[in-house]
Amino acid sequence: MTHPNSRVIRLSAGSILAGILIGLVGGAFRYLLIVLDHWRDELIRLAHFWPHIGWLAPVALGLGGAAVARAIVIRFAPLAEGSGIQHVEAVFSGEAEEAPLTIVPIKFFGGLLALGSGLALGREGPTVQMGAALGWLISHKLIHDDQDKKVIGAAGAGAGLAVAFNAPLGGSIFVFEELTGSITPWLLVATLAAALVGVWTMRMMLGNGLDFEVRQVSFIEAWRIGPFLALGALLGAVGALYNLTVAGLLHFADRLDRFPRLSSTNRAAIIGAMVGLAAWFAPAVVGGGNMLTQAILADRYAIGGLLVVFLARFLLGPWSYAAGAPGGLFAPLLVLGASSGALFAGVLNHFTPLPGVSPIAFAVVGMAAMFSASVRAPLTGIVLTIEMTGRGDLTLGLLGASLTAMLVAILLQSEPIYETLKRRMLAKAIETSGFMRSPLASPKPLSGAVQ
Repeated sequence: MTHPNSRVIRLSAGSILAGILIGLVGGAFRYLLIVLDHWRDELIRLAHFWPHIGWLAPVALGLGGAAVARAIVIRFAPLAEGSGIQHVEAVFSGEAEEAPLTIVPIKFFGGLLALGSGLALGREGPTVQMGAALGWLISHKLIHDDQDKKVIGAAGAGAGLAVAFNAPLGGSIFVFEELTGSITPWLLVATLAAALVGVWTMRMMLGNGLDFEVRQVSFIEAWRIGPFLALGALLGAVGALYNLTVAGLLHFADRLDRFPRLSSTNRAAIIGAMVGLAAWFAPAVVGGGNMLTQAILADRYAIGGLLVVFLARFLLGPWSYAAGAPGGLFAPLLVLGASSGALFAGVLNHFTPLPGVSPIAFAVVGMAAMFSASVRAPLTGIVLTIEMTGRGDLTLGLLGASLTAMLVAILLQSEPIYETLKRRMLAKAIETSGFMRSPLASPKPLSGAVQ
C-alpha cells in the first residue's frame, strides 16, 4: 500500500511541474495574442488609407488564418477542434481517451492563427486543453496509480484556466464544479498547487495586475438586489438562446461537411473571410474581446453602442466557433455578459432612473450571470469575475443574478453548453475513427479518500 506521505509528495511535485509548464506555455500564448491583436489592428488602420481595396487585407487575414488553423487541426490533431474543454471533461467522466501530446503545439499555434486573425473566440479553451495534456505528460512520468494520474491531469486543466484568466481560485473551482464534480483532499492539494504555480509563473512573465481595471462605484445596498435579479432572469434566456445558436450553427456546419466539394477547411475560410469583413468596419468587435470588455467596464459606450456590441458579438461568437478552429467560449461569454449588463442598466436609467444603478456594476454582474446561464457553473463564473475585476463588493448582485440566470436556463430546458459539445464530439468520433470510448462507458471517479 502506498504511504500517504510519499503519495502527497508525488502529487505535489507533479502538480507543481504541471503548473510551471502551463504557466510558461499559457503565458507565452497570452503574450503572443496581445502582439497579434496589435498587429491586426495596425493592419486594418493602414488598410483604410486605400478604402477601395483596403478591405481585402482583413478579409485575406481572416480567410487565411481560419483556413490554416482548421487545416492543421484536421491533419495533425482533430481533438484540438473548438474549445477542447468538452474533451477534457469526457476524459474525466470515462468517456474518452487522453489526447496525445501533439495537442499542445497544434492548440498553441492553431489558437494563435484563429484568434490572431480575428475569430471571436477565447484563449481559455486552448489553455485548458494544453494544461490537461501537460498534466497527463507529467503524471505518466512521475505517477504510477491511474487515479492519481487523473488528479494531475485535472490540476493541469485547472491551472490552464487560471493562467488564461489570471484567476487561480476560479481555475481551481472550475476543476471541482465543472470538470470532476467532486472535491477530495488529494485533488484539492494538486489543483491549488498547480493553479498557484501556474499563475505565479505567468505573472513573472507578464506582470502582476488584474485582467480588467474597474472603477469602484459604490457598495450595493441590500434593497437594490431586485434589478440584479431581473438582469439574471433576462440573461438566463439570453444564455439559453446563445447555446441554441452555437449548437444550431455547428449542426449546420456538420451537414455542410457532407458535401464533397465543400470541405471543412473551405467552410472555415468562408467564416474567417466574413469575420475579416466585419473587422474592416468595426475592428474592436472581433478577436478574443478583452479590450472590448475593458472598454465596457470603463463605461465608454452609450446605449446605442452597447446594443451594437451585443448584437455583433452574439452573432460573431457562434459563427466563429463553427469554423472548427482552436478557440474557447468563455471569453466571448464575458463580452456578451458585460455588454448586456451595461445595456440593461442604461435602459433602466433612461426609463426609470434609480439611485445607484451603475452600468459598470451591472456589466460586472452580467459577466458572471451570462457564464452561469450558458456553462451552468455559477461558482466558477462568480469567482472568475471577482478575480478579474477586483469587485468583491458586488457579491450579492453576482450571487443573485447568477442563481437566477441558472434557474431560468434550467426552466427553459437549456442544456449546458459543454454537455452539448461533448455529445456532438462523442457522436462524431463514433461515426469516424472510433478513437473515443463508447458514450455508455462507465465513468471513473477520481480517487480521493485518504488511506
